[in-house]
Amino acid sequence: MTDIMNISEKQIVVSLEPEYETEYLKLLNDYFTASERNSRASSIHEKKQLMAIKEQMAIMCNQNAQKLNMLKSIIRDVSDKREKAVVISKSTIVTALLFEELSTDEDIKGVFIITTQLSIHELNALIDRFNKSPDSTVLLITDSVNAGLDVTAANHLVHYDYPARYSDILQRNKRISRQTSYHEEATIYYLLTSGKIDEFEYLECQNP
Repeated sequence: MTDIMNISEKQIVVSLEPEYETEYLKLLNDYFTASERNSRASSIHEKKQLMAIKEQMAIMCNQNAQKLNMLKSIIRDVSDKREKAVVISKSTIVTALLFEELSTDEDIKGVFIITTQLSIHELNALIDRFNKSPDSTVLLITDSVNAGLDVTAANHLVHYDYPARYSDILQRNKRISRQTSYHEEATIYYLLTSGKIDEFEYLECQNP
C-alpha cells in the first residue's frame, strides 16, 4: 500500500482513417440538421434520431484502425513491463469489439472482460484472477460494472470513450488510484480521435 501515488495523464490523439472522412462528415451534417429541427419541435422521434446519429459517429471512431492500433500498442507496452491495465468504455458493444481485437493479437496475453451477465461469484472470481495471476494483462470493463471494483493490481487505465459527466470520469480514475493500491506510479490514457465526437465528449466531461 502506498500513501502517495504519482499519476501521469496522457492524451493520445489519432486521426480518423481518410476513407471514412466523407461518411463522417455526412453524419455530422445530418446531426446538425436534426439538431436544428429538434430545437423547434423536441419530439421523442427527433431525440431518438439525434442519439442514433451520435451512435453512428461514435462507432466510426471506436472501430477506427488508428485508435485500435494505438490501444494495442499501449497494451503491448504494459505487457512487456509485466504490468496490468484496465480499459474502460461506456458500451458493452465496444468492450466486446476490444476483447476480440486484443485476444487475437499474438503479442498480448491474459485478456479479461467483465460483462453484466456474470454472477457475483463469477465476477469476484474473475477480479481475483486478474489481480493475482502473473499472466493477466488487461481487463475490459464498462461504466455499468465500474463502481466498487477493486482492480488496484492495475497501474494503467485507458479511457477508450467518454461518459457524460465529470463525476463519472473521476469514478473511472479511482479504479487505479485508490489508497489500497501498492503501486507508486500509475498512468491514465485518454484516447481521442482528432476533431471527432470522442474528442468533443472528452472535453465535455472534463468540465466539473
